[in-house]
Amino acid sequence: MSVAILRGDARRLPLPDGCVDLIVTSPPYYGLRAYTDAGEVYGGQIGSEATPAEYVTALVECTREWVRVLKPSGSLFVNLGDKYAGSDGTKGGTSASTLDGGRSNGRPRAFANGTFDGGGRRVPGQPKSLLGLPWRYALACMDQLGLILRAEIVWAKSNGLPESVTDRVRRAHEQVFHFTRQPRYYSAVDEIREPTSREGWTWADRKLIGHQKNPDAGHNYGGPGMAANPLGKLPGSVWTIPSAALVVPAHLGVDHFAAFPPALVRPIVLGWSPPGVCTACGEGRRPVVDRVTSGHDNKLQSPGDGRRTTASSAAPWNSSRSFWAFKMAHGGDRITGYACACARPDAPTRPAVVLDPFGGTGTTALVATVHGRHGITVDASADYCRLAAWRCHDPGERARALDVPKPPPIPEGQDALFALPP
Repeated sequence: MSVAILRGDARRLPLPDGCVDLIVTSPPYYGLRAYTDAGEVYGGQIGSEATPAEYVTALVECTREWVRVLKPSGSLFVNLGDKYAGSDGTKGGTSASTLDGGRSNGRPRAFANGTFDGGGRRVPGQPKSLLGLPWRYALACMDQLGLILRAEIVWAKSNGLPESVTDRVRRAHEQVFHFTRQPRYYSAVDEIREPTSREGWTWADRKLIGHQKNPDAGHNYGGPGMAANPLGKLPGSVWTIPSAALVVPAHLGVDHFAAFPPALVRPIVLGWSPPGVCTACGEGRRPVVDRVTSGHDNKLQSPGDGRRTTASSAAPWNSSRSFWAFKMAHGGDRITGYACACARPDAPTRPAVVLDPFGGTGTTALVATVHGRHGITVDASADYCRLAAWRCHDPGERARALDVPKPPPIPEGQDALFALPP
């Protein structure tokens, strides 16, 4: 699939209205570092604002632009880290002189330790206090932009960095917020369900144990022994994923810091962007799940549900137990294809569009392209655009994004773009 690497401003995207199926991004964190181009810090960076309130305001304005390019059926996932107000007269322990040349938007930095803004007004955050920036942003998106906050995902970093503090816990997580424009939107969570286990029980074990505990409950069984969805369980709201190291070739001449781990982006791309968009109706194709039923609930689900039944009330069983044996013998529920509620199910499709307006090292676009989507990465730094271009086309990085072994070296003269299948 294709990738577009654009040098631009996340507040003014060079894209038409409603053209993006999914946005996955991680904006610069507040007061953390200054990004450079050709070794020079450039002004106007998000994250260099004088106060937390100004930072949140800037992010909301960015998000307003992202909503413009997002389809009504699309989703927006935003990863943000929090910050502590400093106790030593600095911005959370980071010297203001290292950020935007010691200035914010062209004026001297007035913010000191998270207690007062440039006008002498008190702002949230006593010295040493966690500022709560992710949630301030999320609440502002709901209140000011009318976005629906569908979920908060906690990214738990299994390899979080040590801290020198001795009077609080070490922070080892960040938030990922899932926003939508409307209550009904594209999702395909059946694609990312996880294996189900309960105290080592298999799906069949849970059905049998549930029947033994509650034999009169019918095919649902009920109670603590109730069986799980045979396709697997929904992912939880805590994702334990290590941060990913990124080795950048010396010839690119780009310093880098932390890169988005592909393992964090992968389930989002698979679960909330379609594998193809119907050219006839413009809707994303959803997984079709064939359901083997006992006859009690044998009916076709709503067209947008993407589920259909394959058994009838005349199926060869005469008890719940024989029904579950039949279901297991025939493979249980399974994804058998993709469809949309279109009068032309044979219409061709085009790739879904996945955007990262703070593209950085290009992780989102990389993951999107290896999974058959069209990736767009936007960044204000030419250095990072160059890094993203290398990463999206490098066979080793593409293999890592697919979580497969790295391919052998490319023979001299062969184009790296064709080292892996699309």
